[in-house]
Amino acid sequence: MTVGTMPLASGLATASRDQTLRFSFAAASLWRALRFSFAAVLRRQLAEVRGIRLRLFSWPALAAVFLLAAGCATTPKAPGTAIPADLKDLDRWQARGRLGVSGPDNGGSGSFEWRQRGDVSNVDIRGPVGIGGVHLELSGTGGNPNLILETSDGLKLESDAAWDELQNRLGTSVPAGNLRYWMLGLAAPGEHRWRDENENGVTTLEQGGWRIDYQRYSTEPGARVPMRITATSGDARVRIVVDRWQLGQ
Repeated sequence: MTVGTMPLASGLATASRDQTLRFSFAAASLWRALRFSFAAVLRRQLAEVRGIRLRLFSWPALAAVFLLAAGCATTPKAPGTAIPADLKDLDRWQARGRLGVSGPDNGGSGSFEWRQRGDVSNVDIRGPVGIGGVHLELSGTGGNPNLILETSDGLKLESDAAWDELQNRLGTSVPAGNLRYWMLGLAAPGEHRWRDENENGVTTLEQGGWRIDYQRYSTEPGARVPMRITATSGDARVRIVVDRWQLGQ
């Protein structure tokens, strides 16, 4: 009995091991299948999410960028006029900077903004130039154009009264009618004399009892224009430093 039982037990053990191996192999195969299936589903879901994000965000964002770029490319430039070769023909310009005025009775310094439109000059002077805040409007040609003077405290004067008030506040007489030409480095209509540039690079204009020294120029605004000017007549002196030019505007 003992001898006959051992082969049977051995056969049962072998069968059990085979069944266990087959079950393990099947379980491993099932696990691999489930893992691959889960990975595929996950990849599809991620792709769908990316697609949704791309549709919701990327395309409108890209479209907005392209539209913005197109808008920037087609934005019209600020209106202006061409800069003529001869600045005598320039009738629109603006200048900003600083000025100082000194005379026998008064003086000071401040800032200015000059806007020229044809024969009309609008000049705003700010700061302690001895006159406080002042707006000047000069119209017409010649050395004595019509002047309207308005102060920051509400005073408004015209013609001779305006010229007298301007002289009283500055402490000296200023050839405002010629300044629109002198600002551009031009002689005003009438007699004048130019002196050649000296060893310091200063070009001088003499006109109407005034000496105008052009100490520095620049071509960056689109034409050669003065950046530093000193005008003197006796005890009177006007110093102008231009920080910014806008020609043809």
